Amino acid sequence: MSKLKVRNLTLGTGQPKVCVSLIASNFEELFAEALRISKMDCDVIEWRADYFMYVNDISFMRKAAYFIRYAIEDKPLIFTFRTLDEGGGQDIEIPYYFELNRYMVHTGLVDIIDLELAKLVDNETDVVQYAKKNNVKVLLSAHDFEQTPSQSELTETIFDMRHMGADLCKMAVMPHSMSDVLDILSSANHIQEEREEIPFVLVGMGEIGRLTRLTGELFGSVLTFASSGKYESAPGQMKIPELRQGLDIIGKKNEGALFGEEKSR
Repeated sequence: MSKLKVRNLTLGTGQPKVCVSLIASNFEELFAEALRISKMDCDVIEWRADYFMYVNDISFMRKAAYFIRYAIEDKPLIFTFRTLDEGGGQDIEIPYYFELNRYMVHTGLVDIIDLELAKLVDNETDVVQYAKKNNVKVLLSAHDFEQTPSQSELTETIFDMRHMGADLCKMAVMPHSMSDVLDILSSANHIQEEREEIPFVLVGMGEIGRLTRLTGELFGSVLTFASSGKYESAPGQMKIPELRQGLDIIGKKNEGALFGEEKSR
C-alpha cells in the first residue's frame, strides 16, 4: 500500500483513514458543522463547497475556508466542489471551477484539492501543477452513479489519474450485484500489487457497496468516507462508530500469520 503524508497524517498505513464531509449552506451552519465534525473520531475532513450558497463570491470563500481551518485545527482538509454531473449540489462555470480550486490552493488553508478527472480531460488548466508547486496535494476523482465499469476500466482509470499528476486517485461507482463488488475489489487488489506506488480510493456506493468501504486494509484503499450523522455525501456511507467497528473486524491482514500459533505474551 502506497503512503501519502498530509500534515501529521500518513495515508496508506494500517487501516484506511476515515474522512467525513462537511456540508453547509451558510456561514452559521458551516462554522457549527466544522466544530461538530472536528470533535468526531475522523482523520480527514472534506469541505463540500458545492453546497455552500456563497461559492460564487471568492472573498466569501476565503472567509469560509479560514473559519473551517480555525475550527478543525490541524486535521487535514480536502477542498471539493463536486459538479452536478458527478453527484454534486450545484454547478458553476468551468473557468470558475478551476479558478476557485486555484484560489483555495493560494489561501494555504487546504491540504488537498479534489479535481474531477473529466474536467481535466476536457479542459486545459495548470491547476494541478500550481497545486504541486504550492505543496497542496491533488486528488483526482471520478464518479459513476449508474453502474460499475469493468475491472479493466476501473484499473486503467486509476492509472490514468496517476499519469495526469494525481497524488491520490479516487473512483466511486455503483454496484448492482456481488459480481460488481468483486470487480471493484479485484481491481483494487490488482492496483496494490502491480502499482504499489499509487495511493488510491476505490469504492462501491449504495447498500451493496458497503463492503468496499471496509476492506481498504486488505485491498489497498487508503481512505474511506463516513456519514457525519447529519448528512451523507454519497449513498451507502456508514456512521463513524459502525465504520470503525467494521474496519477492526475486516482489517488486520497480518494477523492471519498467527493463526494456529501461540501468540507471544
